[in-house]
Amino acid sequence: MIEMKKKKTLVIGLGVSGFAAAKFLLARGNPVVCIDSNDSERIRERAKILEEMGAEVHLNVSDPSSFKVERVVTSPGVPKSVSQSFTEKRVPVFGELELGCREVDIPIVAVTGTNGKSTVVETINAGFERAGKKAFALGNLGTPVTEWVDANRPSDFLVIEVSSYQLDSIKKFHPSVAVILNVAPDHLAWHGSMDNYVQAKARITENQTIEDALLLHKDLHPHQELQKTRARLYWFGRDLDPSREGLSLAGNTLEWRGAGPQWKEKVDTTHLYPHEVDNLLASISSLILSGIGSEQALALLHNPVRLPHRLEEVGIHLGVRYINDSKSTNCHSAIAALKSVPHGGIWLVGGQGKGEDLSELTHAAKDHGVRVAVCFGRDAQVFSEGLSPRVETKLAPTLREAFDIAVSLANSGESVLLSPAAASFDEFSSFEDRGNRFREWVIDLKESTS
Repeated sequence: MIEMKKKKTLVIGLGVSGFAAAKFLLARGNPVVCIDSNDSERIRERAKILEEMGAEVHLNVSDPSSFKVERVVTSPGVPKSVSQSFTEKRVPVFGELELGCREVDIPIVAVTGTNGKSTVVETINAGFERAGKKAFALGNLGTPVTEWVDANRPSDFLVIEVSSYQLDSIKKFHPSVAVILNVAPDHLAWHGSMDNYVQAKARITENQTIEDALLLHKDLHPHQELQKTRARLYWFGRDLDPSREGLSLAGNTLEWRGAGPQWKEKVDTTHLYPHEVDNLLASISSLILSGIGSEQALALLHNPVRLPHRLEEVGIHLGVRYINDSKSTNCHSAIAALKSVPHGGIWLVGGQGKGEDLSELTHAAKDHGVRVAVCFGRDAQVFSEGLSPRVETKLAPTLREAFDIAVSLANSGESVLLSPAAASFDEFSSFEDRGNRFREWVIDLKESTS
């Protein structure tokens, strides 16, 4: 545990993590200045609470660099130029993750990757609890680390979802087990390039030692920068190279080679989506590397964790399955969904795109039974042009209109898949909001004919 000296601290952003960081600092007697570029009702409510705790709060701030402070805590997504303006003045800048973890003295399992982080974090957490260990799932998933620290909850392990934003500003963050699930283009406008994005992911291991473990998916082998570590390196995936230590699935045989006893087990994965198999291999490996027995870890295969908005079947109407994969905010995630849905049909795609190359997405749609792609939202035209002519497309200004088109086109035995491959902020407050609306519309459909 590293004690933080009392310093005048600027907290930039009053979202979930910034609000938690500010309360954490105030509780330790630090003079705190909080700013936010917005002035919404929720932000004003948080500002009032912080002012009552003794903070100085300023809203509608467009230029944070004018504040004279000794330390800055920035929120995920705050432009890098803001951080750089302080680091150039030799003012330390880091995030809420770093702030909270400096007061953590139990083992941390940290999970990053472009897609699958939340599911793997929740699965590892469930695995610990089923093995009789007390664990908490924290971080980018929802609950800030600082909030957990101040709640004073006894625990054996923390399982933390960490984003590239958070990793970009770490200083001493030190997980016992670090997991990188995958890397695909995402948040490139913020990072500036794919190389910078990968380098941010690689930082998850920079403070690890030989006593720790770094776990990588087999497909990350070409990324040499992700393998630069002082920790013990392990891999997971299908048909792992025999020279690599880790967890390999060959057919229906699961084999562990590495730390602890080596073993082989026959397993049944026929009830799992392809991407779920990878998520479970990562979760099982993390548990084994944390000292959990193989029998307890393998129990996860029988009852996988499935989170809302991740290939969530929300209803069947007139023989059509409606599947909510609103969490799909990039092409990599949407490709996984298209490969997983057994009944092709109508695909709802669009929103606030990220400028990605759509060729691989187009191949996946064509190869996995998409009959019509209904493209919606701000970048509907971009998706339609990218998918055509290999995939038939239709255009809709909003998701609601796209949904209505999908309902009119879908045949019994097909699916209507919402897997947008884009952010939701052109029309919704979050991917959860988008998925909840979709779920409500499906329920209304079913009730209208019941």
